[in-house]
Amino acid sequence: MTAQRSTTLAAAVIAVAVMFAAVSAHAIEVKKKLYAPGPSAGDSSATSSGPAPANPLSAAQRQALQDTVASDSEQSVAEESEKKSSGQTYVDLDHAKFSYMPTASTVTAKLIAPECKGKKGGASTCAKTGTEKTLVFKYKIEGSKLAQSDPPKWEEAAADSKAAKKK
Repeated sequence: MTAQRSTTLAAAVIAVAVMFAAVSAHAIEVKKKLYAPGPSAGDSSATSSGPAPANPLSAAQRQALQDTVASDSEQSVAEESEKKSSGQTYVDLDHAKFSYMPTASTVTAKLIAPECKGKKGGASTCAKTGTEKTLVFKYKIEGSKLAQSDPPKWEEAAADSKAAKKK
């Protein structure tokens, strides 16, 4: 019986020593850090999760961007309108979504619109093909002015899931 008691006592002492070692080594806090959202206080390599950075474009620059894109897209709008009236597949730039991505010295503006099947006579409704096209403009920021750095180019965007299911 004494051997069994001493073995149990030794096991209990070892268990308590392991618990104290774990607490003193901050092992429990490491586990908390694994499940905590965002970077930990001591992690210098992670970026902080806070509010989004401020838009580097002023209100005047944003307005100039919208005006410039509207002006620069007139030719593309006219081309797509001609395709629509002749019954060809066209991009519905009349209902495009506008977005832009500014950096310190450049801005990329995009017009994202669905591709539509044309009908003779230029029917007013868009029969979507399931593809979206993006007209991309790149500008250099020069004070409150914008200078086009590349000519506009077309990119194919992700397909519309509803239209893709119909096919």
